[in-house]
Amino acid sequence: MRDQSQDQGSVKPIDLTGVLKSYVNRWVALSSDQTRVEGSGTTPSEALADAKSHGETDPILLFVPAVSGAYVL
Repeated sequence: MRDQSQDQGSVKPIDLTGVLKSYVNRWVALSSDQTRVEGSGTTPSEALADAKSHGETDPILLFVPAVSGAYVL
């Protein structure tokens, strides 16, 4: 069996607080490199369609909750 503890050490958290603060209570589609919001909407489908219209072929969808704190992926 493979030791997964080595894999976890290579993952670096990404602080998205500044990027997502304008999207509270909305779905967002992040760029595949997780640095930009390429689309947003009130549903995942809207966010995905918006991202695809901006040329993003492999977006990452997430919901931005209304909580105070950091957004880390």
